[in-house]
Amino acid sequence: MLNGLQKKTILIVVFIGVILISIVLLSAYAAELKVGNNAIAASNEALQGEIDTLGIKIMSANSIDQIEAIASSELGMVYADASEYVVISGDDAPTGSLALTIRGNAYN
Repeated sequence: MLNGLQKKTILIVVFIGVILISIVLLSAYAAELKVGNNAIAASNEALQGEIDTLGIKIMSANSIDQIEAIASSELGMVYADASEYVVISGDDAPTGSLALTIRGNAYN
């Protein structure tokens, strides 16, 4: 039979063992979370690199030189000659709705 001191000692040893096992399990869980966080951080870095690349592509596509090249090569646009210029004065301002005026001129 165990006396009171031996029972207390066994209970303390068991309690300390449970605490140590809990610490090991929590450390393993924390390591697993850290690995997951590192994977997400790496994925975020890859996505940020792709975003930066797309931003540069957008900026280059919106440059005046690029727009002019596409307009002339793909759309066949050219600069107007001096004979094609239209001079607009204040007297030429439309009196009604601009949209209606444009529509009327387009279909006449």
